[in-house]
Amino acid sequence: MKKGMIILAMVCFAGAVFAQNDPISAAFEKYNGKEGFTVVMLSGDMLNMFTRAAEEKHDTVFRSKITSLRILVREKDHSSGTAAPDFKAEVYDKLDRKVYKEMMTVKQSDQNVVILVKENGGRINELLLMVSGKDDNVLIQATGDMLLSEMADLGGKCQIKGFDQMKMLEKAK
Repeated sequence: MKKGMIILAMVCFAGAVFAQNDPISAAFEKYNGKEGFTVVMLSGDMLNMFTRAAEEKHDTVFRSKITSLRILVREKDHSSGTAAPDFKAEVYDKLDRKVYKEMMTVKQSDQNVVILVKENGGRINELLLMVSGKDDNVLIQATGDMLLSEMADLGGKCQIKGFDQMKMLEKAK
């Protein structure tokens, strides 16, 4: 019995340590349900439905296998007095640089955009897009099996706030 309790405690502790090492999930959990923030989570099944609908219209630009898409947006007109999230401090600075590659950074006077990827064999397993600025604060995480060119094409066609920044990847193709 004592041995079983020790093993159970170790499993719980390992789960807690793992959860703390994922700054992306921590940011989504922190702002989920908070006033002035919108969190959207799409499963791979829902994204496949979108792809099938596009194929029916003969718009077959995007054929990746995205398993999930999470979007966190701070509403532009939010007036509750809460400060805009600092995704650089909350997410970017805590990411393992051995795992994520920075693909693009765009700094403007009123906005910063960072695109990072986790890849394996030339295919993207995870793409992070962070937009921080006076008006726009967006965190997007796409996971699956994708090509950079497909993500750029999707950015040009998608009507999701912040995703339009993916069009910049076309220059990187």
